Amino acid sequence: KTNPSIINKIKLQLQREQLNFNKSEKQSKKKMFYELEKVTLNMGNKLLFKEFTARILQKDKIAIVGANGTGKSTLLRLLLGDIAQKSGTIKRGDFKIGYFDQHRAMLDDNKNIMETFCPNGGDRVEVQGKSQHVYGYLKNFLFPKEFLDKKIGILSGGEKNRVALALLFTQKVDCLILDEPTNDLDIPTINILEEQLQNFGGALIFVSHDRYFVDKIASKLFIINNQQIQESYQLYSEYLEIEKELHEIDSFEKELNVEKKEYIKKEKIASKLTYNEQKELDELPQQIDIYEHQIEKISECLSTPQCYEIDGIVKLSKQLQELKEEYEIKVERFLLLEEKQESFILN
Repeated sequence: KTNPSIINKIKLQLQREQLNFNKSEKQSKKKMFYELEKVTLNMGNKLLFKEFTARILQKDKIAIVGANGTGKSTLLRLLLGDIAQKSGTIKRGDFKIGYFDQHRAMLDDNKNIMETFCPNGGDRVEVQGKSQHVYGYLKNFLFPKEFLDKKIGILSGGEKNRVALALLFTQKVDCLILDEPTNDLDIPTINILEEQLQNFGGALIFVSHDRYFVDKIASKLFIINNQQIQESYQLYSEYLEIEKELHEIDSFEKELNVEKKEYIKKEKIASKLTYNEQKELDELPQQIDIYEHQIEKISECLSTPQCYEIDGIVKLSKQLQELKEEYEIKVERFLLLEEKQESFILN
């Protein structure tokens, strides 16, 4: 029996899908960044997804989610143009991309923080059209002033991530593509990242397993599952909850099927005739024939005066009644054993 809470959640999801679809139709005049038509992507001989069709517009905030190994980061590389699809078409508009990856490839370990942000000298950076002092800007990313002359190579993983994110937002880009941006970040830095992304006016496409981060930032999901990509407007946490409940129902049904098979197996074993029952079944037809013959003989005798006068009608009638009762018992027993044997054979 389907859980009513799942039905309600799915109904709510469908309503949200329709509302967002209507909204997307109104926004269709916005600048098109990507148009994917029946795109299929392989990694070596492994199929990641097939025939994916979607449009990515100027202000879309899209989270790519799914289990490990389903091709989330590879889809980002496809959008970046680093790899090609197996089939289908991808049309890219004229726009500039800012990219953040898990390996922080945008950083040079031999440069210090000041050189990283001001490669041409000076001490100011431009962020979303506003000129700021490097220290004033990096203070927002929890860096004290004494960090400005530290080499990137000696920073911790979390510190490098904060530098990379801070550097990303100094770039003049139309679209941000982020691969697991919250990895190695503490909560204060994640809060800063969320604020920066919410204020970003362009398109955002990112991969993340952080359900709270995705819920807060994404307005749409690309869900990779079973070599398909589902485009959805539901909250990521809702999707995970529904998937968990559906998985539990599926597991429960599988357990029931296993128990059913075990029950049938036990019933089959239990239904098998014992040695004595089989012997009885084999002997009963002959015994029934004997009873039928005796009943027929006494019935004929009761219809002939010369015969019934010898033992008397009362005595013969009593014998006939007793024979009929015993005959019925034998027949019922035979039918029961025969049914039990047939049931075992069919199972």
